[in-house]
Amino acid sequence: MEYPFWVNDFDRIKDHKSQYPNIDKIFSYPVSFWFGTRQGRGPIKNLKNRMTRLLNRAHPSLPVLVLYNLPDRDIGQHSEGGATSIDHYFDFVNEFSLGINDKSPILIFEPDALPHSTLMSAPKAKERYNTMATALHIISKNCNAFTYVDIGHSNWLSPDEAGKLINKVSNDNIRGFSVNVSNFRTTKESLSWSLEVGEYTKYNHFVIDTSRNGAGPFGNDWCNPPGRALGTPATTDTECELCDAYLWVKIPGESDGQCNGGPLAGKFWAEYANDLVTNTNWIK
Repeated sequence: MEYPFWVNDFDRIKDHKSQYPNIDKIFSYPVSFWFGTRQGRGPIKNLKNRMTRLLNRAHPSLPVLVLYNLPDRDIGQHSEGGATSIDHYFDFVNEFSLGINDKSPILIFEPDALPHSTLMSAPKAKERYNTMATALHIISKNCNAFTYVDIGHSNWLSPDEAGKLINKVSNDNIRGFSVNVSNFRTTKESLSWSLEVGEYTKYNHFVIDTSRNGAGPFGNDWCNPPGRALGTPATTDTECELCDAYLWVKIPGESDGQCNGGPLAGKFWAEYANDLVTNTNWIK
C-alpha cells in the first residue's frame, strides 16, 4: 500500500513551544485528526464542509482520520461523550463521509468500541454491533476511505475473540482493522497478535498505532504512564504484506485522562509531550 501522508501546515502547539521547544519535533511527522463530539458540547457544525476543506488543504497528500463519536463512547470513562442518540450518530457519519467523498484517506473507525462491547449486557452489545455495522455501510456508500475497524490491543482480547467481533460489523468494502490505538504495546507484539487475529477474519489487513510505543508498555498502565517514548513515525514500509501502515493515531502529548497527573482526556499536555521527545533516542 502506498499513502501520501500529510504533515499538517499549521501550528497546533503555539501556546507551549516557548517553554518546551522540543515538542515541535512531534509535529514534523504525520499525526491524525480526530472527529467526535466532546462531552457536554453540541454537534460539530458544518462537518461536511470542514472535511472537504481539510482534504483540499492537504491535497495532493492525505491526512489520517479518526471517527470517534459512537453513543456511550468509552463507556463512561475518561473519554466519555459521543453522539447523544443513534439517529444523531448516523447523521454525523453521513455528513462526515460525504465530506470525504471520492478521496481515499485512511480512516480509523471508533477506537475501543468493539472491545468495550464485551463489557456490556447482551442487548446493549447487540445494539452497538448493529449501529456500527450501519455506520460502516454509510461510510462505504458515501466515500472511498480505506477504513479500519478498531479492535483494541494485544493485551486485551484473544485473537479469535477479536476476529469474531470484526466480522460482526464489517462489510466487503472495509479494508481491515486497527490495533494499539492510544496504547503502548510494542510494534513487534502488535504485529504478531494482528497476524493471529487475521486468521479469524477475512478483513485481515491492519494498521498499528506506534505513536507512543517506543519504550513499550509500563505494566498494564494505559493512562499517561511515565517514561514512554515516541515510536516509528507514520510509514507504509512495514515489511509485512498484511500490515498496511504504522501510524501516529493517538496524537503524542494529548492526555489519556486525569490520571498520573494528566489533564482531561484529549487535552494537550506539554510536559508529557516533552518527556516523549526526550525519551526518544532516534529523534533529531
